[in-house]
Amino acid sequence: MNELRDNRLLILVIISMLVMGGLIFILSAGSMQAISLGRQELYFFQKQMVSIIVGFFAMYTAYKVPLASWRKYVIPLYFITLILLVMVFFYRPINGAHRWLLLPGFSFQPSELAKFTLVLYLAHYLEKKEDMLKDFSKGFLPASILLGLIGALILSEPDFGTTFLMIAILLAMFLIGGASIKHIGGMLGFISPILIAGMMMGYRKARLLSFLDPWADQYRTGYQLIQSLAAVGSGKVFGKGIGNSSQKLHFLPEAHTDFIYAIIAEETGFFWCSVCDSTFLRYFSMFVCKLRRCIKNKFKSIFYIRHSILSDNSGRASYRRCDRCTPYQGYRSSVC
Repeated sequence: MNELRDNRLLILVIISMLVMGGLIFILSAGSMQAISLGRQELYFFQKQMVSIIVGFFAMYTAYKVPLASWRKYVIPLYFITLILLVMVFFYRPINGAHRWLLLPGFSFQPSELAKFTLVLYLAHYLEKKEDMLKDFSKGFLPASILLGLIGALILSEPDFGTTFLMIAILLAMFLIGGASIKHIGGMLGFISPILIAGMMMGYRKARLLSFLDPWADQYRTGYQLIQSLAAVGSGKVFGKGIGNSSQKLHFLPEAHTDFIYAIIAEETGFFWCSVCDSTFLRYFSMFVCKLRRCIKNKFKSIFYIRHSILSDNSGRASYRRCDRCTPYQGYRSSVC
């Protein structure tokens, strides 16, 4: 915890800025969607407020609890995550995927917990088994099986976006933790055909093709991406003004979730989007700098690497989709 004391105020300011900005645009982009669903205009805004309150309590708890204390519960946390990932298959699918636990008053996505659990477990394992990592059967294989079990459940939901992200992070952690390059390459060679085959099936193939050329089918599979690009482009330098987006008027599907960055770009323009991007980069850079201070503690250094990559990806995934830098995964239209 001492590594964060000198920057804790800056971290709090950055997080508060991003949260307040998110609230403003949830209100702007989500109001029309709420009305179309027959709910009150502030429905999504209120849901976001509740999530923020819960999130700040969780953040404060994580700040107060020493990182080493989490290691005591890594095994129970792993099995709790495993059980929750199995439970999602007993709930009704949303947009064709079993990703949510629909509980009274709120919903929960276990794959989000899995991101924390897998990285905490692997950071713990890599330090504990440091002397055995070069041994395939005693060091590399046991961790791969346990991580692969949770990865297979997430892939079966299906959630290819989270699966790809977790594979990339875990392979990076194995590499930095001292695992054999030969073993890492073998794992990558084993799972790559499975992932590629999955990507070329059904709606995922349609999404990939629409990403490469959305105008080839502009009224069906390419519709969402084209509308997103139209929103980003129409914002120009300083935007149309907060609340003045036209694409959120049911032109852009799911404008209040995966594609909210398109609405931000339309209403605030390139200038303020650059400010938002710079804020995320500053947040990311602080965690990278911490690696120099905890380089002697292997568990902390590996955990910080994971947190910096995952935080940066989570924060900027929306605008990479909206600017056509990466294919989208979250919304499945009826034609995909």
